[in-house]
Amino acid sequence: MPTAFYEYQYFVTFDDGQTRFVSDPCARYGGCRNLDRIDPDPRNNLNSGIVVGGSRPTDKPLKTGRKHLRDLIVYELNLDDFTDEYRGVRAPLDAVSDKLDYIQELGFNAILVMPWTAWPGGGFNWGYEPFLYFAVAFRYANSDDPEKPAEKLSYLKEFISKCHERDIHVIMDGVFNHVTGNNRFPYHLFYKTLTVEGDNPVNSASPCVGPFDGKFPGLTDLDFNNTCAEEYVRDVCFYWMDLFGIDGIRFDNTTNFFISRIPRGLPNLIASVNTQAADPNFSTILEHLDFDASQATNEVKATSYWNNALYGVAFDYLYNSVIPPRFMEALDSKKGLTGDRVATTYLTNHDHSHLAWQAGARSNDGSRMWYKTQPLVIALLTFPGSPMIQNGQEFAEDYWLMEDDKGSNRRVQPRPLRWSFANDQFGRPLRELYKKMIQIRKDHPGLRSDNVYPVDWPKDQVDFNTLGYGVQRDTGIVIYHRWGGSGTGRVQRFMIVLNFSQAEHTVSVPFSSDGVWEDLLSGWQPTVVGNRLILRVGSNWGHVFFKED
Repeated sequence: MPTAFYEYQYFVTFDDGQTRFVSDPCARYGGCRNLDRIDPDPRNNLNSGIVVGGSRPTDKPLKTGRKHLRDLIVYELNLDDFTDEYRGVRAPLDAVSDKLDYIQELGFNAILVMPWTAWPGGGFNWGYEPFLYFAVAFRYANSDDPEKPAEKLSYLKEFISKCHERDIHVIMDGVFNHVTGNNRFPYHLFYKTLTVEGDNPVNSASPCVGPFDGKFPGLTDLDFNNTCAEEYVRDVCFYWMDLFGIDGIRFDNTTNFFISRIPRGLPNLIASVNTQAADPNFSTILEHLDFDASQATNEVKATSYWNNALYGVAFDYLYNSVIPPRFMEALDSKKGLTGDRVATTYLTNHDHSHLAWQAGARSNDGSRMWYKTQPLVIALLTFPGSPMIQNGQEFAEDYWLMEDDKGSNRRVQPRPLRWSFANDQFGRPLRELYKKMIQIRKDHPGLRSDNVYPVDWPKDQVDFNTLGYGVQRDTGIVIYHRWGGSGTGRVQRFMIVLNFSQAEHTVSVPFSSDGVWEDLLSGWQPTVVGNRLILRVGSNWGHVFFKED
């Protein structure tokens, strides 16, 4: 066969004579075109793909080896939105590499790629309706360049290798609780369905699908009560780990396949991944948006979980212009986690509006009020845990997103990055602040420790504690202390002072010791006497004072 990309399906005949076209659940590519079949049901026109020919990029490991998640600053990236403006006829997985220098120059050392596994059809999708788990989505790998008919999987492998050349980790977003709905999953279609409610099987001859714990509306759940479902998802993880050299997996919607003290589902999966990775720095991150997230992370021995606390504080503050006392609860992101586990913290992510849009939401100004996000940026990058930033957040991209579309399917819409914003009057200064704060975090190991004061802040306390730390709601001033090892036997200490108000304020800041401190943002080096320093803090701004003992 000539070098090209081909699409195919299996033709299945059941004992009763019924026939059905079914995609290949182990295909390496998702297809797009409907085959010319005499079949009125579009669910049966979902193709698999195969490549003949094509290049074989060399696997390249990370230059300095994997780092623990606490040492990473993660960039959450949607391949479609990220490349939409500039890719032209190229595949997104090809074009994304053009901006790796940009990501590296900002200081990011990890990329979380929203799901690249295939979904049905070739239209825009976030990827959270998986269809072929071993396959790269047609939309991400397909190029309209006639000179590259067979470059599909090679695009992904080359992208990962180029990231590794720059010492950038690649974390895969894995969706393993559920598959696409409407009876389109191949391992369901290979079996005769017994009972269907709406679009989804309730009782199926397929051992892979069916109820396990929680249910995701409109999609088909995987039944982890059955060993074959567990083995299938495990093999999917091993495939991307072993053949592509990914550096971590973010596990989507884990609340629906985790039952405490029962090994089936998430616990067995994480155990298998940890054993296969044989590397404590391979990241396993749970999207476990539940009150017991830290306990679940400990129990299954994952590395991290998505912590929504700072996001909630950020959107509340930006809309109401008042910093809530629960900022201090968000600050204690290590709470409940054991060992070397850390929370993944963020100001927003793909599930929500862009941060800059929220900044001007109350006055309908959107990103024009980008400056209100500055103390949040300083907070995010001085918090314990692993900070994550949504693509475009760094230059005040400002799309609105419905929080709950009530089943109307209006949430999953394109939000292409407008790259000219990166250098306009809003984007440029904000991008420079992100760059500076990322570098400060990378240069100071003490900021990546778990240590923070104060903790256990009373929910109703709206003023500083007796030592002068905490949240002062009326002025919008927040003060906290971070410290940790330097890596050379010394202790690094940080006093973070943030002003979340629209006015300058004079404040008496407590310090852990006297002597010369340096504001890492401005270079100012004040001398502290009597463990206090009186200073004026600019509106929507902050200071990161540093001293090494």
